[in-house]
Amino acid sequence: MKTLETLFSRSAKMMKASEIRELLKLTRQPEIISFAGGLPNPDAFPVGNIKKMVDHVMERHARDALQYGTTEGHNKLRAAIVHGMKQIDDVTTDIHNIIITTGSQEALYLLSKVLLDPGDTVLTAAPTYIGATSTFLAHQANIECIPIDENGIRVDLLEGELERMSRRKKLPKFLYLVPSFQNPTGVTIPPDHRSKIYDLVCQYDLLLVEDNPYGLLCYDGDRVLPIKAQDTEDRVLFLGTFSKILAPGFRVAWSCGPAELVNKMSLAKQAVDLCSNTFGQYVVYEAIHHNLLFPHVDVIKRLYKEKRDAMLDAMERYFPKEAKWNIPQGGLFIWVRLPYSINTKDMFPRAVANNVAYVVGQAFYPDGSGSNTMRLNFSHSTNEQIEEGIKRLGMVINDQLHKEGLEPEFITSV
Repeated sequence: MKTLETLFSRSAKMMKASEIRELLKLTRQPEIISFAGGLPNPDAFPVGNIKKMVDHVMERHARDALQYGTTEGHNKLRAAIVHGMKQIDDVTTDIHNIIITTGSQEALYLLSKVLLDPGDTVLTAAPTYIGATSTFLAHQANIECIPIDENGIRVDLLEGELERMSRRKKLPKFLYLVPSFQNPTGVTIPPDHRSKIYDLVCQYDLLLVEDNPYGLLCYDGDRVLPIKAQDTEDRVLFLGTFSKILAPGFRVAWSCGPAELVNKMSLAKQAVDLCSNTFGQYVVYEAIHHNLLFPHVDVIKRLYKEKRDAMLDAMERYFPKEAKWNIPQGGLFIWVRLPYSINTKDMFPRAVANNVAYVVGQAFYPDGSGSNTMRLNFSHSTNEQIEEGIKRLGMVINDQLHKEGLEPEFITSV
């Protein structure tokens, strides 16, 4: 028999293990305080209400909820999403523009399956969500990146790049962005920049993929409406999920976009899993129908704001002045930048040896840059773990600065 390596397809050979997933394997020991995952806090799961909804589904809808469902998803849930997007996001859409997926990750896969041929280009920000870029690369796409600043993707550079690509007749298949509380940086694109981005995708006749897993998790200021809200030309595919606002275990998410694209995604989905978790869809719908979802979102917003503030406060006390970070207005992450001489991938084993973990920032850059950055998650740990973990990490950073010949300056004494 041939070696398996010779049997793998081209796309399989392009697949690489997620650096985040591999690092997480090293952080499973109970003594390690991990800021590496993007996990909701299990204390935030509305266990009692979910149990009530599970019992309700079993009592009233068991025959349908335990059966195969349609590929497009539970119609009542799709209709509820249509209503919710109008009410919450000012997006006018229709049930035929909605498909339920097994998490937003499946939506990214289906999108790639129906749009990307080998060698096609996807345009995105740098850094950006690694689950998206891994999927694009697995479909043999070329990824072009635009740097971000405190306002998200640099719109001036985006405009220049699109003009250049247009002249070369090499426009991307689509632009992929996480505009609200971006993973990994926590940065939010302001309304005027969103309008300019939409104008550009219209000007160059592009599809925009707007990934919005954290949009409702706003802790400060006013929540910014999604770009989809101004989509008068039906060229935005909006990805939403219940994983961050209810429970990820249901693996229930949705895509809202042009009906022709949604139909193609549905055909591709039939070859993947036939339909998403029917029982989970019923439970999620009942949670919405019984007005349990949005009160729960208010609860987790208060919880995560407290945890974000606890992490920021601990960083002020334990990190040296050479470390810089943003103050995210929502979402789950804080982005840290260290001096360019510090490589956070090289520093990671030392952090694990000191029983604390983060995600290496370089993993979020398709071009391999960002070696001096890291992502910290504040939602999953207890406040006590946040305090101790940031203290440990501050010690590791200071040790690394000494190793590089830099004299660290503490912000305050501990």
